[in-house]
Amino acid sequence: MPSEPWEIIHEIVPTPTSHKKNDVSRKSLTSLEKVMFKQDDYGFDKYQKPLSHKMNYNWMTMEKEEIADFLKYLQCEEDRKADVIHMLKMGLRSDVPKDYIELALELLTIEGTGK
Repeated sequence: MPSEPWEIIHEIVPTPTSHKKNDVSRKSLTSLEKVMFKQDDYGFDKYQKPLSHKMNYNWMTMEKEEIADFLKYLQCEEDRKADVIHMLKMGLRSDVPKDYIELALELLTIEGTGK
């Protein structure tokens, strides 16, 4: 019987037996590349030209605005995680845990980008 929670998870969801030191970095970069290319497509469709340093923008101001938005998105995701944890804990104490699990799953599977 596993003694730690992550050992239980590995029994339910098997993971590869060998991990290389760069696996997480490689996965992150692949994911980021897909998002960046999607953003390139979105920007090109919207403005009919690719992004260039020669465009008449204040890049530093835009960078600060994007960082501010990123931090707000991060806070929202942290709040969502806290809500999911709270719902699952409530489910443990409930006679009807399925209701809480469904609510938690609903929060975890929200899709959309607002575009």
